Amino acid sequence: MEKTLVLIKPDGVQRGIIGKIITRFEDVGLKIVAMKMVHPEQEDVDKHYALTEEWMMAVYTKAKTKYEAEGKEFPFVDHKAYGGNIKAGLVDFLRSSPVVAIVAEGEMAVSLVRKMVGATEPASSPAGTIRGDFSHDTYALSNEQGRPLRNLIHASGNVQEANNEIPIWFTDIELHKYEHVNDRVQYDAKWFLPE
Repeated sequence: MEKTLVLIKPDGVQRGIIGKIITRFEDVGLKIVAMKMVHPEQEDVDKHYALTEEWMMAVYTKAKTKYEAEGKEFPFVDHKAYGGNIKAGLVDFLRSSPVVAIVAEGEMAVSLVRKMVGATEPASSPAGTIRGDFSHDTYALSNEQGRPLRNLIHASGNVQEANNEIPIWFTDIELHKYEHVNDRVQYDAKWFLPE
């Protein structure tokens, strides 16, 4: 079974929607194998938001495309300038208040959680996603105000990212193994066969 990291960011914590977010993951059949509220350390957040070429290019391309679609000039020269600016804001934002760190486990957990979370920009997220239902922030407003998007939640983007992120937030001893009803109902091939 895959594991994925979820962080309920300071805006989700301070708005009091932790339970609503966790319920969505449990309702779809994911197993919570680790969870804690932490006030993140600089070192952990710095590791979490690693400045890779791929990440910087992805956030730059998303934001620039959105600006251009709205007929606006994008205020950053290149992906490195934008990526560095975004990282600095994200680090400060994540350290501004407690966050809830969660490891969820299940079949295709990474892609399932990403689908449930929605697009990075809440205003672009469809109804039914966490960001689409609980936020409406935009790239334009966040850039205008010089702050990161208030998009409630982080979810690992792929399996490798999840494998890299989980150890930043949890030790091996904090990852729990236990029997969950879904272990049988969803994943045991023989569970519904007649005896």
